[in-house]
Amino acid sequence: MPTSETEIDLLARAMIDRHGIEAAKAAADRLNVMIDRGDWDGRDRWACIVHAIHQTQGVGPAFLGRDRGDGPQIASRLT
Repeated sequence: MPTSETEIDLLARAMIDRHGIEAAKAAADRLNVMIDRGDWDGRDRWACIVHAIHQTQGVGPAFLGRDRGDGPQIASRLT
């Protein structure tokens, strides 16, 4: 399954371009398909893609709605 870090980053960017804020969910759906098929190499690849998407877009409540301005503003409440 050797997939380079560059390929993972390209796939993550493609998912973000195509799915926007829903990219991690779409990639996680693909990951689940790989698990259902018993494709462990595919599972590992998509897990890396999900991780790369989270690194790019951020994760957790502090990031929800960041671009739309409609999510909770936890970071500002903590200061």
